[in-house]
Amino acid sequence: MKNFQQFRFFNQTYLFKFKIGFTLFCAFFLILFFLLGIWQLHRYHFKQVLLSTYQHESTAEPKPLSQVLATTQFQRVVVKGHYLNQLTMFIQNRFYKNQPGYEVLTPLKIPGEKKLLLINRGWVGEVSEKQLPVIAKVTDEQKITGYIKLANEYQFILGKNILQPNQSPLVMQKVDLEEISQLTHQEFYPFILRLNPTDKNGFVRDWTVATVEPGRHLGYAVQWFLMTLVLFIAYFCFCIERVKSSDSK
Repeated sequence: MKNFQQFRFFNQTYLFKFKIGFTLFCAFFLILFFLLGIWQLHRYHFKQVLLSTYQHESTAEPKPLSQVLATTQFQRVVVKGHYLNQLTMFIQNRFYKNQPGYEVLTPLKIPGEKKLLLINRGWVGEVSEKQLPVIAKVTDEQKITGYIKLANEYQFILGKNILQPNQSPLVMQKVDLEEISQLTHQEFYPFILRLNPTDKNGFVRDWTVATVEPGRHLGYAVQWFLMTLVLFIAYFCFCIERVKSSDSK
């Protein structure tokens, strides 16, 4: 299919040749690059709100769990209960200062409550590829302060989340409270509590709020939009030809 259109620019005559195959190819990537730029802008605004919420909540007084009416990310909470040591579990492939290890999760049994509260007690280093860290049992009542970390955020994983569901303790790639509930036959609160760095019976708690800063997402957005513009210019230049004076007569 040929569709020629002549136009003049700086006293020169040019011919635009519409090439349907090449046009469809470029249109696909133009739309893709533009949507990726929009997505990075969305991530930029999301991270800004996330960090702002964290800064606001980090200065607030912790509330008793019974007074938490709405589950808010980073809301500070204080609660008492006993750790269920036998249900301690690990999140694998967690790194601290380039060292491999695990995050340690232990359910907390709150007096008078049917649901268990999953406490993230921090990071421990890897002993070996075939041996899990040994976590000392905590038997006395704990007064725990920490902040709410919602567990419904999307996280890409390869394969199954829990490779050995019959293993004790459980080792997982990410926190899936529904899956954990099915395997342990327990009911959990719909969030995790990250243990305060000053509380006892915890491990390394250098918590990361956002792995990618908002400014980097903004930079990525600019890059995608620039690629969209460059591709559009390249498409236009590829489809035009200068018409010789003898041909234009």
